[in-house]
Amino acid sequence: MVGDYGLKGAGIGIRFVALLIDGLVFLPVSYIIAAIFGSTNHSGFGLEGVGLLLSTLAGFVYYVFFEGKMGATPGKMVMGLRVVKVDGSSCDIQAAAIRSLLRVVDALPFAYLIGVVSIWMSGLNQRVGDRAAGTLVVKAKDIK
Repeated sequence: MVGDYGLKGAGIGIRFVALLIDGLVFLPVSYIIAAIFGSTNHSGFGLEGVGLLLSTLAGFVYYVFFEGKMGATPGKMVMGLRVVKVDGSSCDIQAAAIRSLLRVVDALPFAYLIGVVSIWMSGLNQRVGDRAAGTLVVKAKDIK
């Protein structure tokens, strides 16, 4: 454990699996938006314009709601993770919104490379969004 409050963020592997699960949970939402505003066919779907904007907004709301109100997205819940503030208190809507807005930066230039590097370089395993929001993704069993 590291930090003034005895917490250290979860590692990249478990967070990546949670992200994949969230992607699978959210996929039907994007597909429905594509069916209405984009294009769908036998090989997949595409989003652009209004459909892309709506899908992006829905993804933002997904993360802010689940992390800000429930403490974890469905993927994080499955993996036994929680988002908390660095002092161990519950994540709130404001912190979840900051984390989610900076997800765009963490995802650059591809495959969450900036996020991965920032986790590796942080003593608390925080990505850029976590640092800005004052949050950590921790194993739920480690929360006192």
